[in-house]
Amino acid sequence: MYLAKRRFLLVLIAACLLTVGFVLTADQANAEYRINPYWYRIIGGRPNYDVIVVNRIREKESPVYSSFLSIPVIYGVNDRDLYEQLNRMFYEGIIHFDHEIESNTHKYLERMAVPPGQIPKYITEVDYQVNYNSGGILSLTVSFSHYLEKHQQSRFMETVNIDLTTGRIIEFADLFTTEQERGVLLRAINQQIKANPSAYFVSEISAQDLSNIQSFYITENHIIVYFDLNVIGPYTTGIPEFGLELSTAVNEIRQYYEGQ
Repeated sequence: MYLAKRRFLLVLIAACLLTVGFVLTADQANAEYRINPYWYRIIGGRPNYDVIVVNRIREKESPVYSSFLSIPVIYGVNDRDLYEQLNRMFYEGIIHFDHEIESNTHKYLERMAVPPGQIPKYITEVDYQVNYNSGGILSLTVSFSHYLEKHQQSRFMETVNIDLTTGRIIEFADLFTTEQERGVLLRAINQQIKANPSAYFVSEISAQDLSNIQSFYITENHIIVYFDLNVIGPYTTGIPEFGLELSTAVNEIRQYYEGQ
């Protein structure tokens, strides 16, 4: 994972991190559910007006290989170290991907000894999407695509979800800290699979499968988890994505606790 290799560059801004969740004793078993603090920030977080993302373009063209790279550049992050590390992570990760694909393309063509008039054109494209920029959270998805002529050969996404108040990468475990939170996500995913069963290899996923989920992004009032190509559905299905509406999830979990 090109961007994931660089996530270790992010530093802690705060000396102490907020802890998420709640502690229930036997006497507190029926206590009112306390929402995950991240969920509040995703449901109704105020826009991060000072933080903007602009586009840096890199293009390359040759007879056998071309690339078009859209690289996000983040401005407005107060901490200088965090600002530099985030932008270095995106730039170096995307440039490394392009260089690696180009190098492998030339090695392949040399090995296959393709006649000059029959050499195909290989194309690499990288683009990004700002999913959420509110509540002290910034979520960006970078899409990597590689083509032979006009036929897509491979595609994958990498998402970085950043807590701008601490400088930490937000992990799946930060958003789903309790069994009830993970359970409501599992039910949402399986409902979406059952609504379109022909699109997937599986009829449902299990709680164990949730422990393997690391790919997700954030939009207003939603957490979107996704799987790589060919993991739970055929290549033709594309990258399977499943959305959890947090305001609905909060009501479902509160009803669970009220019924105890």
